[in-house]
Amino acid sequence: MQSISHASAYVSVSALFLVPALVLTPAPAAADTVADAFKGKTMNMYVGSAPGGGYDRYTRLIERHFNRHVPGNPRTVVKNMPGASGLKLAGYMYQAAPKDGLHVAGLHNTVVSEESMGRKVQYKSTDFNWLGSANSLTTVCIVSAGSPVKTYADAKKAPLIVGGTGSVSSSTNMVPAYLRSLTGATLQIIHGYPSTTSVILAMERGEVGGLCGLGWDSLKAQAMHLVRDKKINILVQIAKRPTEELKGVPFIMDMANSPEDVKVLEFLVARQYIGRPYAVPPGAPADRVAALRKAFLDTMADPKFLAEAEKQLIPIEVVTGEEVQKHVESMINTDKAIIARADAATLIKKGESREAKLTWRTVKGVKIDQIKKRNLVFKDGGKAVEAGTSGAKITVDGKKVKSKALKAGMTCDITYLGDHDVAGKIDCRK
Repeated sequence: MQSISHASAYVSVSALFLVPALVLTPAPAAADTVADAFKGKTMNMYVGSAPGGGYDRYTRLIERHFNRHVPGNPRTVVKNMPGASGLKLAGYMYQAAPKDGLHVAGLHNTVVSEESMGRKVQYKSTDFNWLGSANSLTTVCIVSAGSPVKTYADAKKAPLIVGGTGSVSSSTNMVPAYLRSLTGATLQIIHGYPSTTSVILAMERGEVGGLCGLGWDSLKAQAMHLVRDKKINILVQIAKRPTEELKGVPFIMDMANSPEDVKVLEFLVARQYIGRPYAVPPGAPADRVAALRKAFLDTMADPKFLAEAEKQLIPIEVVTGEEVQKHVESMINTDKAIIARADAATLIKKGESREAKLTWRTVKGVKIDQIKKRNLVFKDGGKAVEAGTSGAKITVDGKKVKSKALKAGMTCDITYLGDHDVAGKIDCRK
C-alpha cells in the first residue's frame, strides 16, 4: 500500500489517486446507466456494531460525504446491525441483502479471519465485492506509567495484568493471549469490561496494569492526553509493518520467539491491514461495483471529508478495493498448519482469564443536564458526571427506546460504572 501525507499526521491517502482519471473512471455510458439506477433511491450503509464504536464513527463520517461522489447522488442513511462481532451483518449481506449496489456494509475485519480459521460462518469472504478500506489498522499495548513494567522486555520477565472487553473471544483478550504464546510476554488477562474506555479508567484506578489490542487510532481519539501527559507507556506496535507515527516503539515481528512464530503473527495481524473495509453483496452488477469503488476513492480524497476526519481525529489510510480483494484471498488460502497454530495461540482456556468485577452505581430521579455525543451529563451527589449510552438498556415511560430518544431535561434512574464510563440501564420519564 502506497500513501502520501497530508497536512495532518492523522490523514494519508493512496497514491493511486495520482493515476490518470481514465483508469479510475467507468465509461460514460456505464456511468449514465449507474446514475439512472441510483437516482432518487436510498443507499443503506450498514454497521455491524452498536452506535458509538470505531466502525460506527467511520461509517457515519463516510456517509456524510459519499453520495456526492456516487453517480445519481442517492440519499444515504446509516443502519446499525450489531450481533456476533459483525458476523450477523456479514451473513445478511451474503444471503439476504439486495444485490443492487444500494446496500453497502462496513464489515468487521474479523469477518475474514473467522472464516480463514475455519469457524462456521454464513458467507464466503472472497465472494464479496470489496470497495476499499478507510484505514489500515495498527494496534498497541499500553501500560500505566506507574506500572513496574516499562518496556516489552520487562513484560517478558514480570507479570502484567491486562484488561479486555467483553468475552474471551474479543480482540482485546485474544491479542494478549497470542502475545503470551508467540512472544513470551507474561500477561494475565481480566476480561469482561464493557469498553476500552472502561479498561483505560480501570488502569487509572489501578485495577489493571495495561491494555493490549487497542487501535492506535482509537487511543488518539479517546485518550491522547494520557500519551502527552506521559501517564501511559506504549509497549509495542502490532501491525503488518511499523508506522512512522510510532517510531521508536518496538515492532511486534521483532518480538517473536522464532521465525515460525513470525509467520503465525503475520497471519494474525493480516486482518488489520484491511482495517475498516466496505463491501457490497456478491452478484452486484459489475458497472455499479466499479462506480462505487471509484466513489469510495473519490470520497477518501475529498478535502471536506479529510478536514472532518482530521477534526474528529479519525485517521485515513486508504486501501483500494482491488488490494482488499487480493488480501482477503491470500488470508483464506493461508497454509493450514499456520492457521492451526494461530488458532491455538488465540485460544484462552478455562482458568487462563478471569472476569472483571464491575461495580455498578444507581442514581434515582436525576435530571439529564446535557447530551454530548451520545453521552449523558447529570449530577451524582451534586457533582457533574458523564456516562456513555452505547449498549445500555434504555426506556422512556416504560417503553424500550434508542439513545436518540433521550432528551435534556428528562428525569431518569441511571445505572452506570462511573464518571466518563458507560451506563448499563437508563429509565427515564418525559
